[in-house]
Amino acid sequence: MNTRPAPCPAANILIVDDTPANLRLITEMLRERGFKTRPVLSGRLALQAANSSPPDLVLLDVNMPELDGYAVCEQLKRDVRMREVPVIFLSARDETIDKVRAFRAGAVDYVSKPFHIEEVEARVNVHLKLKSLRQESEERSRQLELVVGALQAAQNALRAELSRAAEYVLSLLPARLERGRVRTDWRMIPSTQLGGDALGYHWLDQQNFVFYLLDVSGHGVGSALHSVSILNTLRYHNLPGIDFRDPGEVLTALNEAYSMRRYASYYFTIGYGVLHVPNGELHYAGGGHPATIVRTSSGDHVKLGSGGPPIGCFEGTRYPTTALSVAAPAELCIFSDGVFDVRRPEGSRWSFDEFVNYLASAAAGEPPNLDAVHRHVVAISGGGPLADDFSILRVSTD
Repeated sequence: MNTRPAPCPAANILIVDDTPANLRLITEMLRERGFKTRPVLSGRLALQAANSSPPDLVLLDVNMPELDGYAVCEQLKRDVRMREVPVIFLSARDETIDKVRAFRAGAVDYVSKPFHIEEVEARVNVHLKLKSLRQESEERSRQLELVVGALQAAQNALRAELSRAAEYVLSLLPARLERGRVRTDWRMIPSTQLGGDALGYHWLDQQNFVFYLLDVSGHGVGSALHSVSILNTLRYHNLPGIDFRDPGEVLTALNEAYSMRRYASYYFTIGYGVLHVPNGELHYAGGGHPATIVRTSSGDHVKLGSGGPPIGCFEGTRYPTTALSVAAPAELCIFSDGVFDVRRPEGSRWSFDEFVNYLASAAAGEPPNLDAVHRHVVAISGGGPLADDFSILRVSTD
């Protein structure tokens, strides 16, 4: 039974030996085994043949006049086309020092004479296979580099698109009111390029000022699009038949319009308030949202909590309206849970009450500096990026 392995397809072997009989013997033996052979009688002819057409493998004798096998191998390896071509030495020298010199010259194997053709054939096949595997690996690496490059280009394009989308979302937020009967300031800093928080305020009429802040579940494009849709509903009063001066009625209508059953399981929390500026009457409703903090003219802090679950979770829920008299001057702070729900480096959470106490620590009559609030929260978390969106809105009245 013939168990000889098949030679690598179309393997072209350059055979170098200055003894014609040896050269003819090994050439014929390898041809019989299916290899293409190119026999040459000297080192110089070997270099010329390799330069003309690089072989797949070289069988190289050591003892040759003019250029011995070591010199030939070194010169072959200086050619960039020959660096990966395996060179196997065939030599009557069998000393360790000869083998070491051969490997230093760039050989991959060393076969001592007299040799058995089966051994030569086996080593030739092994090194041709290794060369083929190496070339396949290099090709896969090149293909992988192309794929990685394409992915990086796609990611860069996606980042650019997300950046433009984030700019668009921010462009929808209202300008800060720095003068007038009502003043506003806000910060909205997403934890990623796009977050699910949004805020807004505007005059419903000449007497009623409405403000709201919402936090959609999740992060990214889906949450941001959902928040923009809700923001536009509130801004343009797209809830037919609803009195937008009644916060409870607005939240009840939002809960029906934005059921998570119809919106890919998205839900959101919201705080919604309407301030009747002439008499300081505040009407407020919350849906699963952190309490809004009202600092009155006396310096006291009042918490206006949620009157119902997050919007979209339970159809048929009715949200109550809370009324509060807010004598000017006063400040109202409404925020998302990302402002206070942070972990300290050792793992403990900063509580809502600790955050409220921090706000209360501001000097009487001085509104909280929102940049300072953000810096403080970041410091509490250990200085790194916050895990959730940081959104806070301050409404001040005189």
